[in-house]
Amino acid sequence: ADAMEKVGNDGVITVEESKGFGTFLDVVEGMQYDRGYISPYMVTDGEKMVANLEEPYILLVDKKVSAVAEIVPILEKV
Repeated sequence: ADAMEKVGNDGVITVEESKGFGTFLDVVEGMQYDRGYISPYMVTDGEKMVANLEEPYILLVDKKVSAVAEIVPILEKV
């Protein structure tokens, strides 16, 4: 119930098994991905292993991009 109150109707709750005793609640603001980096060169803070980007461009597509050549015209404009 505490988790539902924290994240609201549009939030995501992940339940994981713990090796210890007790119940823990960790709230993460923003988006979180379960995948790693395609390249270690994407990491901007090697100590924390995170990529902090300021004002990044984001490309959304409604189909699978099979080859980079498909999106090169869009990338050349930015």
